[in-house]
Amino acid sequence: MKNIWFVALSLCALPAGTMADNPKVSRAMVKTMEENMDQKFQSLWAENPVQVVGLTQGAYIPGYGAVFMSELNLATGPTISPFHPNISPDEVRRIHEKKVARLAQLKATMQQMLADSAKSMDPVPADEQIALGISFFYWNWENREGLPAQIVMHAPKKMLLTTKTPIPTDEF
Repeated sequence: MKNIWFVALSLCALPAGTMADNPKVSRAMVKTMEENMDQKFQSLWAENPVQVVGLTQGAYIPGYGAVFMSELNLATGPTISPFHPNISPDEVRRIHEKKVARLAQLKATMQQMLADSAKSMDPVPADEQIALGISFFYWNWENREGLPAQIVMHAPKKMLLTTKTPIPTDEF
């Protein structure tokens, strides 16, 4: 008889200890943020837009926070084809200059995206992180001097909601 009471109490206590502590971050909420980020990336430079190589992917990791990753080509350039068999040094220089010039605005946009995500994702606890990582696509003929392979920004949600200070940026 004692074993039955122990099993019954154990089963009743299990859901209360695990389900109540987890925030309710739905897949629909994460998907909405993914789509918003892709739209912002594509509207950055209307005259010559960024190429979103890989659609933004997001996930909520309990105990850490929300993480979003995307892959971008900051400026499209010429491609090798039968009608354009070689990339000229002038084309390489122009694409490189355009990509370098766009980095500052991209970083500012990423910071705004993090702040917007913090405001939109109510169930994420204030002490958990919101993170955004961008990997960059480069052709093998491109000059990559001064261009990162990846930029990662993250901060606790409470900081994103309460401060206007720049978010630390990691570039690899």
